[in-house]
Amino acid sequence: MKKIFVTIFIIAITANVLTAQQKNSQNNAKDTTFFAENNISATANTANTGNSTTEKNVKTTPPPVVPNDLYVDEFDENKNEEEDDEGEDAANSLEYWTSERLNPYRIKIDSLNDTIISCSGFVFPLHTSHITSPFGARRSRFHYGTDIGLSTGDTVVAVFDGIVRIADYEGRGYGNYIVIRHPNGLESVYGHLSKKLVDINQEVKAGQVIGLGGSTGRSSGPHLHLELRYKGNAFNSTKLIDYANRVCLYNDYNLTKKETFNHKSELEKLKAAAYHRIRNGETLSSIARRYGTNVAQLCKLNRISKNTVLRVGRSIRYR
Repeated sequence: MKKIFVTIFIIAITANVLTAQQKNSQNNAKDTTFFAENNISATANTANTGNSTTEKNVKTTPPPVVPNDLYVDEFDENKNEEEDDEGEDAANSLEYWTSERLNPYRIKIDSLNDTIISCSGFVFPLHTSHITSPFGARRSRFHYGTDIGLSTGDTVVAVFDGIVRIADYEGRGYGNYIVIRHPNGLESVYGHLSKKLVDINQEVKAGQVIGLGGSTGRSSGPHLHLELRYKGNAFNSTKLIDYANRVCLYNDYNLTKKETFNHKSELEKLKAAAYHRIRNGETLSSIARRYGTNVAQLCKLNRISKNTVLRVGRSIRYR
């Protein structure tokens, strides 16, 4: 029965047959069962973008943030983003249900369609909500998740109902990590776990324990690296989640390229960045002269002062 169920799930999420009106009808029905045969569309790619999101009556408090050098992961989690753009319609294929790659879609932000995301049934993944490193640019790379402090062994739960697509280990990055595909079109990623408690193709419910927190992989301390992705593209989870109150901000979220993925300009700046490897005897002044810039600009780009000691072999950004 499990194999039949998973097969039905995969076929259903790849069938792009719902119209925008049917999609909104599903959202208004709140928790129409994710796993009903022939009645789901986890990858619906059209929506009435004129619909406004419905905010819950909650008090929103800016999430607490501590400096980026505490309990952070030092790697590029989105290394699969540099792919040819096949367009959103290409995602409607069985080959995009795989445990081999974090981002199998190969759809760039510009090719995404605006859509409505149902947030029904959301559960915060931890009993704590202290952000130790936010989503955004981090020196020479981009941090595609939100890091939440925890103690090793803390339980981590699924944020929505879904099916486990990946349960794996990546020593140079996520460590023990889990990826869950949800019926609302999103995927959630949970990194640096000390232990995984679910298997690939397993059905999970929102609030179900899926693993234990830890610091595996490339990590400087215990924390949960949480990502939300749409068609492989990560976005800032604080657009959807009120971390201070551990609730979802909306009943239905209007996901758009313009607002949801407004970090695209930051990504483009990082791609345009250029670096120089420091050699013995070089100074900020000599490096600045070499590349036609000035010391003040080097300091600004690298978040250093003019008195910072340069280390041979390290890289410094000059553009």
